[in-house]
Amino acid sequence: MAIVAQWQSNRLKDRTPATPTQLLTAPSLEFYDPDRLEELRQVERNTYAAYKRMLAAAIGDAALQLNHISKDELAPGEKYFKIISAFRSHEYQEKLRRESPNAGSAGLAVNSPHFTGRALDIYVGGDPVDTRDSNRAIQVNSPAYKWLVRNASRFGFRPYFYEPWHWEYVE
Repeated sequence: MAIVAQWQSNRLKDRTPATPTQLLTAPSLEFYDPDRLEELRQVERNTYAAYKRMLAAAIGDAALQLNHISKDELAPGEKYFKIISAFRSHEYQEKLRRESPNAGSAGLAVNSPHFTGRALDIYVGGDPVDTRDSNRAIQVNSPAYKWLVRNASRFGFRPYFYEPWHWEYVE
């Protein structure tokens, strides 16, 4: 349990919501769902730059065998390491709560690090929106997740222990 305490202590401390000038719209092909609405593709600028550096390193790791079209861009059909979710406004999170009141802690978060634009949900395997333990077991055993555990901190990202897909940029 020491690793859980260590990871939790390294989480994003400042939960100040991002301002529009701090955000950029990431290209749709960076997302697991390329049809995601533009307002749901917002990422804090420094977080996105760090994500791109991390993505380039993952693509460069031949052991992962990621399909890619350039040194820092995944092929359209590649799912691993794509962003599932990034910035969420308070209004959007409230809408999620109203639509799915039994969604669990992720859906009901009232002080989500996603408000900062510095939290990314990254596809690591399994069903990207299934929070059951059986799905988490698939995720934590994927090569993508294991690579992130070993390497993400080099790029400023820290995990949220209970959500294998959730990574926070803390630099």
